[in-house]
Amino acid sequence: MYGESAIKPWRIDFFTSEDAQGVVDLYRAIYGDDYPRKEVYDTKELVRQSNAGETYRMVARTEDGEVVGQAALYQSSPPNKRLYEYGQLMVRHDYRKSWIAMKLIGESLKKIPQRYGLEQVWGEAVCNHLFTQQSAVRHGGYETGLEVDLIPAESYSQANSQAANGRVSTLVVFYNFKNKLQTIYLPKVYEEILKEIYEAADCGHCFVTSEGVLPGEISTVGELQIFNNAGVARITIDEIGSDFEVYLNNLEVKTKAAGIVVTQVFMRLTRPCTGAAVDILRKRGYFFGGALPRWFDDDGFFMQKIVGLPNFQGVKLYSKRSKKIMEFIKNDWQEVRGDL
Repeated sequence: MYGESAIKPWRIDFFTSEDAQGVVDLYRAIYGDDYPRKEVYDTKELVRQSNAGETYRMVARTEDGEVVGQAALYQSSPPNKRLYEYGQLMVRHDYRKSWIAMKLIGESLKKIPQRYGLEQVWGEAVCNHLFTQQSAVRHGGYETGLEVDLIPAESYSQANSQAANGRVSTLVVFYNFKNKLQTIYLPKVYEEILKEIYEAADCGHCFVTSEGVLPGEISTVGELQIFNNAGVARITIDEIGSDFEVYLNNLEVKTKAAGIVVTQVFMRLTRPCTGAAVDILRKRGYFFGGALPRWFDDDGFFMQKIVGLPNFQGVKLYSKRSKKIMEFIKNDWQEVRGDL
């Protein structure tokens, strides 16, 4: 696909090994040497990731081979490595008045899943401006949750960034290309909002109210990740056991010692005892986050806990759907806060 910029004609195409140095130069032109994932400055690593199927990129390339934009689908935090995250959209400053950004979004979300057989893609649309949310909805994304106060305001202090008044939340967006039918156990307190979220997915799931107790015969299995620079902790629960509250308490000792501001808990929605785990989390100050289709390959969802007052006033939202999710989250935060 070709287009005209104010400088040189450009084309949207799949990444090749010949683009690697151009992609490195693009990161450096936009972020200097400060991009947090340092492998993006290594041409051999970019080619290896592409060959291994860890990252799929599309680039905006001029006729003489200069890379002036890119978008990527890549393996990130979900345990399911077949669930790719959409992101790393970049356009060089002198080409930002062109249509490159919109073309990259459309082409990458259409052609990469087709070529590589991706079944589900997800992304995080920042909420200090509306562009990424608007483009997500226009290209078939559906909003499933809101990660409150995920990003420190300091991340937006660079001249190239949108200004942020306090910590920045992100809207969770999914793109569905192939369904995996499942029985989903809905925690009673979140049954209505989760059904509304799933309406847009048209997934064909069977929904059952979660009424199971914590299983006595197994122990909780999970993983804690701490991101000190961001003040964020992520607890991924692979299996919920009878010791769930003790397990959670032990991890919270670590997050408190680390000065964590935001703690997220990710769980499967395919376990009958999910509702019992939710009740424990709410008593400890966790509130609703959203649904996470195919997160474990099985569907999941997440809850979150914030130290201090969330920066709800700094959240800008585009769609009615996202605003309804936000309103539910604010009310749920108020409820669990009142229980403490």
